[in-house]
Amino acid sequence: MKSLPAVEVSLFCQQAAMILKAGIPLYDGMEVLYESYKDTAYGGAFQKIYEGVRDGGSLYEGVKAAGFFPKYMVHMVHVGETAGELDRVLESLGDYYDRESRMQAAIRSAVAYPMVLVILMTAVIAVLVLKVLPIFTEVFLSLGTGLAGTEGAVLSGSAALGRIVLIAAAVLLLLMLAVFLIWCAGKRQMLLGVGQGLPAVRRLLNQQTAQRFAEVIAMVLNSGYPLEHALELIPDMLPDKRNMKKAQKCRELMEQNGDFAAAVEQAGIFEPLHQKMIRVGVEAGQTDRVMERMAGIYGMEVDEGIHRMVSWIEPALVSVLTLIIGGILLSVMLPLVSIMLSIG
Repeated sequence: MKSLPAVEVSLFCQQAAMILKAGIPLYDGMEVLYESYKDTAYGGAFQKIYEGVRDGGSLYEGVKAAGFFPKYMVHMVHVGETAGELDRVLESLGDYYDRESRMQAAIRSAVAYPMVLVILMTAVIAVLVLKVLPIFTEVFLSLGTGLAGTEGAVLSGSAALGRIVLIAAAVLLLLMLAVFLIWCAGKRQMLLGVGQGLPAVRRLLNQQTAQRFAEVIAMVLNSGYPLEHALELIPDMLPDKRNMKKAQKCRELMEQNGDFAAAVEQAGIFEPLHQKMIRVGVEAGQTDRVMERMAGIYGMEVDEGIHRMVSWIEPALVSVLTLIIGGILLSVMLPLVSIMLSIG
């Protein structure tokens, strides 16, 4: 089943949070939501949510059975129900996916214009290489100069340059299309694995890991559940396999020595300064407070990092297109200048 768009996930979470805060039984609230969605493409899935809540009283089982909610959202609903903080978790998820939907819109906007330019430029280059440059060759032959000498070399060089630019534009277009199709197919782990080779992407994933780790720890501790329970939930909620291993290492170290601050430091989930803050908080008996603070800090860093990446997408693509357009102009103007000189 097609995944629910981030904006719809945000709307669902906000509506469910409002239902709980208003004191309406979850069963009645899900019935209302099902009635509003039953005539849409997601009607069957919302029916599963409604039936899951009706039969078992668990929203987690319902959203899990629906099969179209993000993995992170499903796990956080489980944490919220376990911790008795479902309304607060849903409200937080609503804000999170609202930010994500706006970010996705910004990325689409930043990529759409350059992508259209790439398509148009590829078509223009193909016409120039396959149609226009052969006409220049015929003009040289009709002038009786042949293709020897400087003019012939310029024309041959321009044709070669045009082919190179055409190949570069086609490769760029195919690369952008491949990334888009892989992302839409839900194979984001593959892209994240490739993206980890880029320092900016790797740093962003590390920050997102720290934010989710701290958020879950704080939520579970605030509800009176043991720290070990939170550490069991965290690995499956992280964005990539490398950071999942860090969380698993933290849990193993915690099981061995019972020192949470030392386990966090050795796992390398947080930055050194924040590791010291966590140690101070743990020693002061304020683990939940310090983890709430960490979640807020890293949440802001993730938002800022994504905004920076988005702001670089369009300029980077436009720069590449500028080089391609320059190659087009050279491949056309050089033969034209040579013809004018020959006529002169």
